Amino acid sequence: MFGTSGIRKVFAGFGNEKKNFTPEAALKIGLAIGTYINGGKVIVGRDIRTTALPIELAVNSGLVSTGCKVLTIGTVTTPTVAMAMKFLGADCGIMITASHNTPEYIGLKLWNPSGLAFRPIQEETIEKIYDSQHFKTVEWDKIGTITNIPDINELHVNEILKLLELGSKQRPEVIIDPGNGSSYEIAPLLMKKLGCKFATLNSNPDGTFPGRLSEPTSKNLEKLISFIKATDTVDFGIALDGDADRVIFIDGNGKVIEPIRMLAFLSKQLLLKDPPTNGRTYKIVTPINSSSVLESVVKPVWGEVVRSEVGDAKVAIKMQKIRAIIGGENCGTYIWPKFHLGPDSLVTIATVVEILSHTTKSFTELISEIPEFLFLRKEFPLIEDIPLTKKHYTSIEKNVKEWLKSEGYHDIKTNMLDGVRLDFSDGWVMIRRSGTSPIIRIECEHKNDPEKLDYINNSVAEILKNEYHLI
Repeated sequence: MFGTSGIRKVFAGFGNEKKNFTPEAALKIGLAIGTYINGGKVIVGRDIRTTALPIELAVNSGLVSTGCKVLTIGTVTTPTVAMAMKFLGADCGIMITASHNTPEYIGLKLWNPSGLAFRPIQEETIEKIYDSQHFKTVEWDKIGTITNIPDINELHVNEILKLLELGSKQRPEVIIDPGNGSSYEIAPLLMKKLGCKFATLNSNPDGTFPGRLSEPTSKNLEKLISFIKATDTVDFGIALDGDADRVIFIDGNGKVIEPIRMLAFLSKQLLLKDPPTNGRTYKIVTPINSSSVLESVVKPVWGEVVRSEVGDAKVAIKMQKIRAIIGGENCGTYIWPKFHLGPDSLVTIATVVEILSHTTKSFTELISEIPEFLFLRKEFPLIEDIPLTKKHYTSIEKNVKEWLKSEGYHDIKTNMLDGVRLDFSDGWVMIRRSGTSPIIRIECEHKNDPEKLDYINNSVAEILKNEYHLI
């Protein structure tokens, strides 16, 4: 039921619960969650998808039927739910969303009081309750309550502002593209309170995503990029996905900044602002499939990169364990533990404004100081929607490693923390099945040769196609 980021399935009004997310399934999930927290306090938010409302109503019905006190915060971003957990206090947070997926998908994600997403063991326990249908029951006079909490976006923004030490040297001019998603209100509110001049694109909320697809890829951001290129006054662009846990930055020349380059920039600025002492290092967490540019940037300024499994929850768990100062993924999620342990695009945006407020350099100038390695990611639909087991990955690792050796690569290092990654002298290649969609991703990095990058990616795809018949 649960993937790397909660539950995500295609919506259906009624049907196969294993294949689709139905209101009936949502009711039982609400009952299972309410049973798990023993009728405690729950914060519930939803994104702008057309199917989010019926799923929320069904989940809430299950929750109150187990005696839960439900606090609804309306149409919000996923970071707002994580923030509300820490600042309002609750036993569980629920965000009804399918994040960056296409409009027919819906799902939910669960949050702990710290703003950390539910751990796999917690999700497994809820799934067992769901499957057994041994739900908590209460008498008619013990039914829970539903209370609406207003002005949650104001609280979120005001708490972010408390984190900042804004200088007076500049305020950037930006274009914000919420992608018709849940940040349509809070992102402009944040920029206004930061004192920035801004324009918006795709800022009307619409669960069909008419302006662009929800995922903020370069292809989906062509209109935003063209607007930035057409003006000399915009410092950078900001694009968010449907629930605003992801954020992508575009520099003043219209160039999309790869998220791990952005993480390297943010990490470097944090380390320079407050350098560690007594020979210590500050830790930065990123998944196994992230660019090696991060190590090259933070190591000279006393930073240490620690790798985790893929998924913002896995990053956050590792961060909490080793007390990291920042974490992020190559999809554009950034985690700020001083605020909460969920991805927060709004804190990320505010931090960039704070950095610029202390310098006369432009965003484009500052980001150009971060090196850029060549990176290529390709996605391939699975012929059959099956999980990839350790046995699959072990066999794939053996075949790809043999192929790399035949191409003249030696001293190959393997990492099978999540999927399989093979590092060689001037780059790496990684194969992993998505945790939220029936696709395989092949990701490659090379320091200087784009032709080799494409050749390696295509060759590995041929191995998966011919040897395993997966794609």
